[in-house]
Amino acid sequence: MICNPRIGQTVQLWYAEKWRPWVTIHGLIGTVVKRSQGRPRNHMIEIEGRKVIVPCGNIRKVIGE
Repeated sequence: MICNPRIGQTVQLWYAEKWRPWVTIHGLIGTVVKRSQGRPRNHMIEIEGRKVIVPCGNIRKVIGE
């Protein structure tokens, strides 16, 4: 989990196993566009040209980087 990502940082979206069948963005890699510092701690991630808001608990470092 990454709580304080840098703008431009490459991250991977990762959801709990029970949510994966409904979340179409699980496992995708994107770039941090905007980050939140207050509560709720949600960050804007750009994935394949679209922007999504993701809770900080659902982003992690890209494995292999």
